[in-house]
Amino acid sequence: MKAAVLACVLAAASAACAGSAPDALHPAREAGCPVRRFPAGPTIPVDELGVVDVECRGGGGACERELLDVVCRRGGDVAWGMADNAIGAARLVAHAAHSKRATGGARERGCAVQVITDGAPPMRTENIGPVIAYCDRDDPRDTCLRELEDQACLLGGDVLWQVDGPLPDGDKQKMHGRAAHTK
Repeated sequence: MKAAVLACVLAAASAACAGSAPDALHPAREAGCPVRRFPAGPTIPVDELGVVDVECRGGGGACERELLDVVCRRGGDVAWGMADNAIGAARLVAHAAHSKRATGGARERGCAVQVITDGAPPMRTENIGPVIAYCDRDDPRDTCLRELEDQACLLGGDVLWQVDGPLPDGDKQKMHGRAAHTK
């Protein structure tokens, strides 16, 4: 009887831990977190977190987002090797990693972000990469822009440039831009 109870406790503990990140340095992040994507190997220094894969329920961008959500759960902010997947594949595989940047890591939502509306940033910056924000169809541009700024914050950015949108995307609006950090 005691062995059965112990087995049950161990099974419950392992099930509770199964969704967490593999190490304490890179805790699990929320679904929809911003993730830098690289078709081949990363062009920035990273901590490798391992290979992730997903059997896709949706198609196209929804399938890629499912894969990126797995990267988020592993504590990653980088996915690389994405070009190795066949177009329209039902199973996607990538390497999850966490960036080693001079930015000092993620910042809180609502952080100060300088939005550059014309051209490239006029100051020296470290490019972080693309950011995308989705907002409700009825949300004004300023609400969507704040969400895009928050996505830059979550990647450690304090500069947002090449901002485009919001444009209709299904039942939402989509806005995108490039995040950077001042040097």
